[in-house]
Amino acid sequence: MKSKAVVITLDDEPSTFGWLQIEKSALHELQRLAIKSPSAMATLMFLTRSMTRTNALAVSQSVIAQKVGISIRSVAAAVKTLEKHRFIEVAKVGNMAVYNINTRLAWQGNRGERHAHFVADIIAVESEQSPELFEDFKLKKVPQPKPNERFLVGNEPIDPPDQGEMELP
Repeated sequence: MKSKAVVITLDDEPSTFGWLQIEKSALHELQRLAIKSPSAMATLMFLTRSMTRTNALAVSQSVIAQKVGISIRSVAAAVKTLEKHRFIEVAKVGNMAVYNINTRLAWQGNRGERHAHFVADIIAVESEQSPELFEDFKLKKVPQPKPNERFLVGNEPIDPPDQGEMELP
């Protein structure tokens, strides 16, 4: 069987994009985490499942709580546990938190890339948005010429209107 040449564009995702790689030596620590703190394990699984090749994710604790099925207090405790045991780092951007998964634990992309690009996927949910965002409002329309009006495309000089074009009383 002959293999075909494949053309890949810059917008293509790598064939391993749907794969998450976990360092085998970290599995023992993950097993201990699952026994000691199921909420922390569930939180870590949500973060790792939601991240892309950036190994980072910006998401609120209330969204994590909703997606994992635990309370916000449990998420806060889980995040502290995950930080303490160095499964994640948390960077603050104003009031927002960016969760960076330790690349010695899990990563997507090329083997040996032991860093995370600091670009994050952001999860925004309707319940956290301002109600004004969803108010019904009308967009302003682009002005359109009326019949018998001329289009001016650029700064080209134009002759003044003649009397035939003017409406006189």
